[in-house]
Amino acid sequence: MLARAGFSLTCGRGGQAGSVALAAAGLAAGVSLFAGEVMSDPDVDRYNVRVGTQTFAGLYQFSTNSLLVETAQAIRAMGSDILKFYLGGADFKRQYRITLSASVTNLTALARDEPSCRLVLDMPFRHYVIWTYCFTPGWWSDGYSAQERSREYAELHAFTRYLLTNYNGTGKTFYLGHWEGDWYLLPNYNTATNPTATALQGMRDWLNTRQQAVDEAKQATPHTGVQVYLYTEANRVLDAKQGQAANNQRVINYVVPYVTNLDLVSWSSYEGQDLSTEALRETLDYMEAMLPTNKASVIAGKRIFVGEYGWGGSLSISAQEPRTRAYLKRLIDWGCRFALFWQIYNNEPGRAYCLIDPLGHPTPSYHLHQRFINQARLLVARFKQDQGRLPKASEFAALVSPVLERPLPVPVGLVVSNGWAADIQAARATVNGFLVQGIYGQAWARWSLYWGKRDAGAAPVGW
Repeated sequence: MLARAGFSLTCGRGGQAGSVALAAAGLAAGVSLFAGEVMSDPDVDRYNVRVGTQTFAGLYQFSTNSLLVETAQAIRAMGSDILKFYLGGADFKRQYRITLSASVTNLTALARDEPSCRLVLDMPFRHYVIWTYCFTPGWWSDGYSAQERSREYAELHAFTRYLLTNYNGTGKTFYLGHWEGDWYLLPNYNTATNPTATALQGMRDWLNTRQQAVDEAKQATPHTGVQVYLYTEANRVLDAKQGQAANNQRVINYVVPYVTNLDLVSWSSYEGQDLSTEALRETLDYMEAMLPTNKASVIAGKRIFVGEYGWGGSLSISAQEPRTRAYLKRLIDWGCRFALFWQIYNNEPGRAYCLIDPLGHPTPSYHLHQRFINQARLLVARFKQDQGRLPKASEFAALVSPVLERPLPVPVGLVVSNGWAADIQAARATVNGFLVQGIYGQAWARWSLYWGKRDAGAAPVGW
């Protein structure tokens, strides 16, 4: 599959279907799009191009759909196959303005029976990153009791089994995690101190219980073409890496190493998004070194991803694109599994954390994401066409990194450009030109070629 097809050919009588036609002296072009045949490849469709966004507590809405459905549709329309959102009982109404039925008492019922949840889970996203909070009562900061463990395990085990069974064969992957873990450890956002020993042990026990529930549900449930992982999220990594003894105990170094079978770690990376390239790489390497290696041979690729980043608290909408583009380049170069922009609709009054603004207008960073996703898929498709396989992570970075060095242009839909014509005879002609298609997933162009020794205009019968 090529985004740009050049040609130089000799045509016999009747034209050459499947090549490019020109409008030039002695030539005429007829170009249309095949209905039902699109410029895509299932392997390329499934390939993770890393970038995406999320939806939490948006402040505005433009349709009669629920906020969850509307924002999921907006993310999908951007071209992303990643959706990050919230599932749980305590905060669901605030997040999406949806009042849950009294019958929704656990995660499985929420995903299965709440219409908006069911709809977005059935949408053609391939990666779901979910803040996943069990309905069961209790919390771990004051210690994690045997009863709390048992309830958490049972609910998450059942939910994992539901996902594996209901979405078997769909190609979907679910990443179950939570919001910024260091703020759970540090009451009142007090970064000058360390968490209590009770809170640290409680969080370790909570995460080990959740990981055990996911792992054992996977072992107990036959499944193919679907996957479920667990992650934790750190947000004060630099404290751990650079802090003093009084305030250097954080999720990344005092919790993650003790969750022995942990699948992945997310970084809410506002603290790191303005680091130099070298300092950012060192920080990501540090995080990776903290992650236990038990799953290294089971989960392919990097097990670190960026769950949040963005400049909506410090930069105007118009000023965010260059910083976003540069940061994405550094994260992709390192090999992050995902880099998720905060977020599709702004959630903080007076801030600019959005890809679509309060008037419904796409921002420059929205266009960056949309154009990058499109270009990345075209490049992956071309790589597969040339190499007969999909690119490895390092090869993907080499393919797309140059794209992020400058603002991305508007994708070319369909252009036929004039070249030259020679040796025009009654039954043959030699022609040259280009057809350019630059939107992944668009219908393939179909063209016809006509020629003659006089210009007959747009009517094929005159050639």
